[in-house]
Amino acid sequence: MSQTLEDLGDAIIDALEANPVQDVLGVLCGSLVGLVCELTIRSGNDPEKTITLDAGPGQRKIEIHALPNTD
Repeated sequence: MSQTLEDLGDAIIDALEANPVQDVLGVLCGSLVGLVCELTIRSGNDPEKTITLDAGPGQRKIEIHALPNTD
């Protein structure tokens, strides 16, 4: 693991010590969605559609749903 990723992990621990867990989780969830959408774009897929992260049998599945149409 790179030093940058180790520093990120340390920063998350520091954030948890200084902030409510739900605030830290909100930032991490927003970051996860942004990273997954960027990976989706780089893979040539449409990030406006529902994205499913499937870890395989016996593991959890995460779905990131498309933004609702506000027209």
